[in-house]
Amino acid sequence: MRASAFLFSGVRPMKDLIYIHGFLSSPQSLKARQVVSWAGERCPALRVHVPALPVDPVEALAVLERTFEDCRDPPGLIGSSLGGFYANILAARHGLRAVLVNPAVHPHRVMRHYIGLQRNYYTHLVAAVTPGHFRWLEHMEVKPPHPERLWVLLETGDETLDYRLAEQFYADSHLDITPGGTHAYERFMERLPAIVDFLSKKNL
Repeated sequence: MRASAFLFSGVRPMKDLIYIHGFLSSPQSLKARQVVSWAGERCPALRVHVPALPVDPVEALAVLERTFEDCRDPPGLIGSSLGGFYANILAARHGLRAVLVNPAVHPHRVMRHYIGLQRNYYTHLVAAVTPGHFRWLEHMEVKPPHPERLWVLLETGDETLDYRLAEQFYADSHLDITPGGTHAYERFMERLPAIVDFLSKKNL
C-alpha cells in the first residue's frame, strides 16, 4: 500500500509516544532529540518516552514492555532501524500504530558481522553481541497482523540496510519510499507532523 506525502484524518489526542532507537544508539540520538524537542514545542501535552535499550534483544523488549505499561493510553510508536523491528513487535503484541523509519528486516541475517564487542555510538559503553542474540531476533520476528496500522518510511540511499527488504516485508502497509537519502532518514523532521497525525488516528 503505497503513500507519498500525505496526512491522515480522523485523529484523536495522543497522550503517549514511544520513540525506539536503533542498534548501538541511545536516547541521545539526533532523531530521539528531535522528537522530544518537536513535541515540547508543538504538543506539550504529549508525553514522549525514549527508553535506553540494551544490546540483548530479550532485555530490550522487556524494557519496551515496561515503558508500554507506564503509558496512560495506548501509545504511538516510532522505531528507527533495529528500533523499527522492535516497534513492529510491540505493535503486533498490543494492537498499536507505528511508524517505522528505515527499519531493520531479518536482523538475524543482516547484522551478523556485529558479533563481538561493540561500542555504543553515544554512551561509548561496550557490550558483547553474541550468536544467541541473533537466534532470539529470529525467534521474535513477526509478520504484522494489522499492516494498515504501520507507516513505513524508506530512503533508497540507505547505506546500512537494503530498503527493498522492508519494501517487500511491509508490502501491505503504508509505504513511503523516497529516492536518495541515508540510513539516518534525512526527511525525518519534515515528516514529524504527518507521523504524529498518523499515530493519533483511531484504529478501525
